[in-house]
Parts: sequence; C-alpha cells; structure tokens
Amino acid sequence: MADIRKYIPGLILITIIAVFSQFIAYFLPDFIGAVFIAIIIGIILNNTIGFNHQVFGPGIRFGLKRLLKIAIILLGGTISFQQFTEVGLPGLGLILLIISVAFIFTFKLGDKYNLTLKQKLLIAAGLSICGDTAIITIAPVIKAEDDDIFMSICIVTFFGVLAIFIYPIIGLFLSLSDTIFGAWAGTAISSTSQVVATGFIFSEAAGQVATMIKLTRNVLMIPVIVLIGYYYNTRNLDANDDKFGENCNKSGKKEYSLKEIFPNFILGFLALIIINSLGLIPASIGKLISPMARFLILLALSGIGLGVDWTELKELGGSPFIVGFLVAGSMALISIVISSILFL
Repeated sequence: MADIRKYIPGLILITIIAVFSQFIAYFLPDFIGAVFIAIIIGIILNNTIGFNHQVFGPGIRFGLKRLLKIAIILLGGTISFQQFTEVGLPGLGLILLIISVAFIFTFKLGDKYNLTLKQKLLIAAGLSICGDTAIITIAPVIKAEDDDIFMSICIVTFFGVLAIFIYPIIGLFLSLSDTIFGAWAGTAISSTSQVVATGFIFSEAAGQVATMIKLTRNVLMIPVIVLIGYYYNTRNLDANDDKFGENCNKSGKKEYSLKEIFPNFILGFLALIIINSLGLIPASIGKLISPMARFLILLALSGIGLGVDWTELKELGGSPFIVGFLVAGSMALISIVISSILFL
C-alpha cells in the first residue's frame, strides 16, 4: 500500500498540468498542441516555484515510464497496414527517401555540431516520421533524458508551425497542383496535425492527399523503431552517449539483448496494429482508443517539463536548432522537387 501511495502526489500533479494544458490548447490552433503547452508549464513550475522532487518524483517517473508505454500500445489501435496501399509505390518511395534524407543529414550535421547519439536519433525520428509521437515512442527504447526529449519536441513543433505559414505561400507562388502540394506537405512536415492544417489551408484536395501520405509515414514508425533499437543497442557507445555507462562491458561496448532492441511495449503496439488491420476492434472501442491514447501521452509527457532545469538546458546551446533547421529545410527542398517530378 505504501508503494502505491508514493505515486499519488506526482500523478495528481501531472494530471492537473495535463487538464490545464488541454484547457489552454482549446483556445489555440491544433498544430500547437497540448503536449507542448504541458511541457512549457512544467518547465516554468520547475524553474520558478519549484517542487519537492522526493515527494512528487515517483509519480512523475511512473507517468513517463509506465503510462507512456501503455499510451504507445494503444496508438497501435489507431493505425492499420491498409494505409500503405492508399498512396501507391511513388508515394511510398518518396516517403522512404525523405526519411533516409532526414537521418543521413541529421547524423552528418549532428557530428559536425557535436550532438549526442540520442539527440540525433530523436531529432531525425521527430522530423522524418510523426513529430512528438515518434519522439515519445523512441525515447524509452534509447533511454533518452528529459532535456533531450524536450529539445526534440521544441524543434519539431517550431519548424512544423513555421511550415504551416510558409508552405501555402510557396505553393501559391509556384502554382503547385493539389497533388504535388499534398505530397510535399505530407512528406516534409513532421506532426500529423501540422500536415493536415497545412494541406487544407492550400485546398481540400491537397489536404486529403497530405493526410493520406502522412498516415503512411506514421505506419513506418514500426520498422524505424526496430532499426533504431538495433542500431542503438549494438553499436559501441562512448561515455558521452551512455550517460551512466549502463550495461557496458569492460571494452565499452554496450551489452546486446533482444528485449532492449524490441521491448515488450513495442510488441503490444505492433499487435494492436495487426488486430486493427484485420478489423477485429469493434467500432465502439475504436472510438475510445484514440482519445485515451492521446490523454495518456499528454499525462505522461506533462512530467517532462518538471524534470527540465533551465540552466542545464541552456548548456545545450543553439546547435540542435541549427541542425533541425538545416534538416527540415533539406527535407522541404528535396520533397518539393521529387513531388513535382513524380506527380506532374
């Protein structure tokens, strides 16, 4: 009983932040998102009034470690493999190209600007697949720190919001067709809500194409997670990448285990995708899964800001944002050129 009671203060705190963030988000555009607001509130609280980490810490960590994994599993119930077939081979090829570009550029630029492995993986995944969702799904696989998660979410949110205003202007100036614009927005913008907003600002037809392509990108999160888990857990990690030197042998090589590469919660995520693809989830339950998953994600991530120390965050400097800008810009440029060729 005592073990349960120690989680209550922290869970109450993140619940208050989550509910308040949803209330604020109601009055703001969808592409900003309650998750981003919750993280900002947490940072303000932690760096102004502060709170007792011994009292609230267990519940906050419970949200980040347990509730987040449950939310990720539930997300599988909102995705189906049928989404792959809706964009055809040209669309799928473009998606794979842009994902590859994002990872290659992020790693090349990340090495130049001295980013850690975790930072590079989070930024690349967030920009190339599905923004916040990719970041929070991959974070537990690579044991990412709160500061790195916050930094990555800030980057994808900032450049995604920027795209909402810039893409339609460029599209109109270049007289892009609805299909080309939709393919461009669907492959180059990170968050689903940002893609939908950008596409439908341009036209309804562009919004439909952008949404369809974006959902296919979301499905590709599954193989990308597996590859990231394999890469992260089998490579030689130096002291800067593995903060506490966990699970390393005397040679400095991280010990490999299948469980780390493909954790149980990812198996649950994949299982729900298969069940949903087979149409085995009743419509009444399906309607509940998405809002439940979104709220659990919000609840869990409300604790991230509470773990961010502004003085430590400032030490990150502007390098991650420079990398984010260059990668997002490269994705946008390559995507618009290839989309114009494929869908002319």
